[in-house]
Amino acid sequence: MKTLLLLLSLLSLLLAQKTEKSTPTNRALTFDDEFNGTELDLSRWTPHDPEGRARDRQLQSYSAEAISVGNGQLHIVARRAANGYVSGIVSTFGIFAQAYGRFEIRLRAPAGQGLRPGFLLLPVPLAPLPEIAVFETTGNAPSKVFFANRWGTEQTERSFGDSFTGPDLSGGFHTVSIEWERDRIAWFIDGKKTFESIDGIPRQPMYMLIDLAVGGRLARAPDASTALPASFDIDYVRVYRALDQGP
Repeated sequence: MKTLLLLLSLLSLLLAQKTEKSTPTNRALTFDDEFNGTELDLSRWTPHDPEGRARDRQLQSYSAEAISVGNGQLHIVARRAANGYVSGIVSTFGIFAQAYGRFEIRLRAPAGQGLRPGFLLLPVPLAPLPEIAVFETTGNAPSKVFFANRWGTEQTERSFGDSFTGPDLSGGFHTVSIEWERDRIAWFIDGKKTFESIDGIPRQPMYMLIDLAVGGRLARAPDASTALPASFDIDYVRVYRALDQGP
C-alpha cells in the first residue's frame, strides 16, 4: 500500500510540472514566457488594456494589482470591489506581434457564474478587428470552449466560430493552441484538433491579449453562487513561426 501511495504521489507531481519545452519540427520559438519569476516581465507584457474601452457589456474594471506571478504561473484574479468588480488583463501590444505561426497557452480556468477567461489575438495597428479568439470559456461551463475568427469593420463585422465540449478547463491545466497559416486557422485542445476556419484569415501581425472578464453576453453576471476572488492561472505562453516564414 505504501508503495502504491508513493507511486501515485510521484505521478501527481509529474502531472503538475510544466510541459517540457520542445520546439515543433520546422518551427522556431519567437516568444516564450514560463512565468518563473516573482513579478510580471514588463519586457514581454503590459498589464493594461490597449483599447481602454468597455467591451461586450462586461462589468469589470482592469487593474495591474490583479496580476501576480508566483510558483511558475501567471495569476489573473477577479474580485468584488466597492463599485463593482476588478480583474486583470495583460497584452503584448507595442512589444510583440506576429503574423502566422503557432500560438500556445497552458492554463487553468476559474469556475463560477459570470467569469470569462480568454486568450485573443488582435491587430497591429490597433483596431477592434480582425480578432482571433484562441479560446474563451465561461466559469459556469468550463468544459465548453469557444473559438472564433472575426474580420471586417465594426459596421460590417463577419465571423466564423464554434464551440467544443471537452475537458473541464477548471479541473487542471490544459493546453490550447492555434496553427495560423495564410489560408487557414486550426484550433487544438491538448493536441487534439477541434476546429478550423478558412474564411477571413488575417494577414497582418497581431498581438496577444489574455484577460479574465466579469459579466458580458457570453458569461452573464455573477450570482450568489460565484466564489470570489477567482484566479485564472497561466503556466506558460509560447509562440512559434515556420522556419520558411522568415523573421
